[in-house]
Amino acid sequence: MKPRIYKLATIKISKHIDAFLITSSTSVKYLCGYFYNFEIGASPFQVIPAVLFVDSSEKTCLLIADNETDQLSEIDTHITICQYTSYSYNKPLNFSTDFHLKLIDLCKNLGSGKIRIGIEPNSLPQSIANSVYNHYPNVEFTDITNDLSGLRIIKDDDEIECIRASTHLCDIGQEAVFKYAKPGISELEHFTLVRGDMDLAAGKRVPMMADLVCGARTFDGGGNPSANVIKSGDLVLSDLTPCLNDYWGDTCNTMVVGKPTLQQTEHFKLVQETLQIAISAIRPGIHANTIDQLMRKNLASAGGFGHHGGHGVGIHYHEEPRIVPYNEMKLQPNMVISIEPGIYTNGYGIRLEHIVVVTQTGCEVLSKFIHRL
Repeated sequence: MKPRIYKLATIKISKHIDAFLITSSTSVKYLCGYFYNFEIGASPFQVIPAVLFVDSSEKTCLLIADNETDQLSEIDTHITICQYTSYSYNKPLNFSTDFHLKLIDLCKNLGSGKIRIGIEPNSLPQSIANSVYNHYPNVEFTDITNDLSGLRIIKDDDEIECIRASTHLCDIGQEAVFKYAKPGISELEHFTLVRGDMDLAAGKRVPMMADLVCGARTFDGGGNPSANVIKSGDLVLSDLTPCLNDYWGDTCNTMVVGKPTLQQTEHFKLVQETLQIAISAIRPGIHANTIDQLMRKNLASAGGFGHHGGHGVGIHYHEEPRIVPYNEMKLQPNMVISIEPGIYTNGYGIRLEHIVVVTQTGCEVLSKFIHRL
């Protein structure tokens, strides 16, 4: 596969970019393979975990903190690695100075004339912008955030396999919800057991977001697991979103602990039917909002849902194409999207979700878990 860094050429031409200063963890991962462990939060020993710099001669360098070297094997071999000193114990911390010196050295080929650098403003620290400006006052920064996001909409084959693996963890997690759900256990205890099965299946700790709620909390569509205790007859809504090897999975099921009411059973079947209607309609060329409208129309008699009908999944857990009323984007092969209709009424909520990849003729459902009440 051709290195993804070459995809910047299309942005370079369309936006007349001379160089790139890539600072978001998502774009850095996509373009070169490095991914920051977001779960541990910002490091007190770093200005920023990594910066990807492409100069006017298209020389590409990844500037990373020297305590991020465990990921070196994941970085594209076409990219030069430059490290700055981060943590130290035998001398005062000086990571900021070292970072900026290394960055300015990378910029040395910019020249003295006007130059346009493509950036992502929402992830560019002011100190980095100032450092470049101070040394190169003729620099013009150009926002390429949407351009970079656009590159990621169509997934490469290796990306689809990564999402498939993350989605398999979702399948394991949804089965574990049934395995451990019982009266008297709290949402948090329940989630801890479910997550344990998922981590064991992955063979490592996996960053994860999750809605795992029971009873009346399902009416609100989800939330973090709490000390709320599961009771007999409660619905349990589990929306599991693990990030395995830097790519996300995302599926949802709603089950009952005990015997469901007749109305809950009817609503579950209606949501299940709606999900299948959407999946059957997915194909190249169909508009994203058409899929959304099909689901809302089928659920209108039961009240429907007040959230998106789905979204793209990849290095972010929520990407384009968004399956929402306004979005007229046409679906294309190798887009990966979640589909998640729901009903929220009479003090409870039921939501079901699958992940699919658009194919040449329709779509493939990546999540193999069979929704059941």
